[in-house]
Amino acid sequence: MFGTSRPLEGIKVLAIENFLAGPYCTMWLADAGAEVVKVEPRGMGEMARNTSPLKQDEEGRARSLSLLRANRNKKSVTLDLKNPEGRAVFLELAKESDILVENLRAGAMDKLGLGYDALSKLNPALIYVGISGFGQKNILPSPYMEHPAFDIVGQALSGLMYRPERQDDRPTYLGFSLADIEAGILGAHGATLALIQRGRTGKGQMVDVSLYDACLILNEISVAMFSGEKVKSKPGLHAVTAPFGSYQAKDGYIVIAVLGEHIWQRFCKAVDQPELVDDPRFKDGISRNQANDELTACFAPWLQARTQTEAVSDLIEAGVPASIVNDIDGVFDCPHVKAREMLMTIDDPLWGEVKIVGNPIKMSDVPSVEAKLPPDLGQDTDAVLKSWLGKNEKEISSLRESEAI
Repeated sequence: MFGTSRPLEGIKVLAIENFLAGPYCTMWLADAGAEVVKVEPRGMGEMARNTSPLKQDEEGRARSLSLLRANRNKKSVTLDLKNPEGRAVFLELAKESDILVENLRAGAMDKLGLGYDALSKLNPALIYVGISGFGQKNILPSPYMEHPAFDIVGQALSGLMYRPERQDDRPTYLGFSLADIEAGILGAHGATLALIQRGRTGKGQMVDVSLYDACLILNEISVAMFSGEKVKSKPGLHAVTAPFGSYQAKDGYIVIAVLGEHIWQRFCKAVDQPELVDDPRFKDGISRNQANDELTACFAPWLQARTQTEAVSDLIEAGVPASIVNDIDGVFDCPHVKAREMLMTIDDPLWGEVKIVGNPIKMSDVPSVEAKLPPDLGQDTDAVLKSWLGKNEKEISSLRESEAI
């Protein structure tokens, strides 16, 4: 079924990355076959290496569970970018690279003399992916560019924290790194687009991804509704339809997704209330959305008389999208997740067998992704300096003595 090659084989990626957004981006590139080299500070490495939870080996060296999440299939090189010799090695690596990915605060690489302006002169074919809170100075500079930002800032500014259902008017953090993950995906997408364009023009370019922007595109329906209808979407509800959300059955919650009048008619028949089709309170999606509480009361007895499995089975048989609501343990037992290889096992020397999420992009002529361990700090320094730059043992020893690597 599958071929033996990957689409980005032969592509060299240099990564200056911390935590999640940058590492997620380069992990997708590594899964696609690119050779990804993490450039990390001497001694401590990238910040995810020291983020709890941690386990220590017999020699007291800490190993973070966080590192396992987004660093499979990469190599690690240690460099001191403030050391003149270390900086010179970095420039040599950048000259040999196809893609550079960094998710430092906007402008941090410029202060080191290693930003897009400098590197594009050195390597005009370089694709420079900058992931930051509010974007870079080079394309469409934001007045917030200098502000520090983590994932939650993107969720807050984009309006997403007002979308979940909640007990009062307090905005709700979504509980996971949505902005980081989405920005990482967009960074990988932008890098591949730039590769295609470079194939036509021979020129590299900057790809500028903002955490704020990455969240805002996910709130697009609220943007359209507020612009066109001058209304704010109700928390926890779809903006233009109902029933669309989570509902309680006899033994737990299910979701029901009615979108369009043809599915509304199927739903009414499935819950044994065909007369609701002609009820003027529920004449269309907007009306049903506005009368959501009344509508829910109409079919709540039908749900409460059935288990999750029974209710979902009846709805699916009628052609209504529905499912049980999994907590995370349900994901581990889900036959879809197993069939689609969406949980991968990393056998870590300290943590043991750890499940991480797999690659959601399945291709008919590309082999399944392997889950190789994240690299130990600096484990590939010598090998990369030899294979990328042709340095010999004496040159590498000299760099180590000067604490450049």
